[in-house]
Amino acid sequence: IFDEVQCGMGRTGKLWAHEWAGMSPDIMAVAKALGGGFPIGACLATAEAASGMTVGVHGSTFGGNPLAMAVGGKALSLINTPELLNNVNEVAGYLKQQLAGLQSRFPEVIVDVRGKGLLIGVKLVPNNREFMALARDTQQLLIAGGGDNCVRLLPPLNLTLDEARELITRFEAACEAARERWAA
Repeated sequence: IFDEVQCGMGRTGKLWAHEWAGMSPDIMAVAKALGGGFPIGACLATAEAASGMTVGVHGSTFGGNPLAMAVGGKALSLINTPELLNNVNEVAGYLKQQLAGLQSRFPEVIVDVRGKGLLIGVKLVPNNREFMALARDTQQLLIAGGGDNCVRLLPPLNLTLDEARELITRFEAACEAARERWAA
């Protein structure tokens, strides 16, 4: 069973994150990007795995919503294109390279850069929640928190290189502000 709720739908540079490992799930959970902003979730299964899901034993509060299914089908067709997936990989390569450079320039702020595609985690020395507030307040940069004292960069899959450059400029300025504030 693979959970592709956050990492699926092109986020890692392939339609499904499990494709990077050359594996195929028997059951896969999908949501979030599947709806392109519209609430939707799906449980996908092979015929063999689904054989136990007979009428009445598998249910869903919103299962089979025709509008959600139409939105999901359209989102899938827009995301699963070579152009969009190539963009994810190109922009992600740029971001990872630039973040690695920031890690070497700001070792008192950045411990590690992780992730695949546009699912990027930056492990920090300062408290991640305090860094998030600093980035927001000084750079108008909204970044998500994560475990292991990381912040997560989850830009849209159609992020342009110019927008990625702006993100790096703002993230760098936040690192400079963090160094001034917290470095001893």
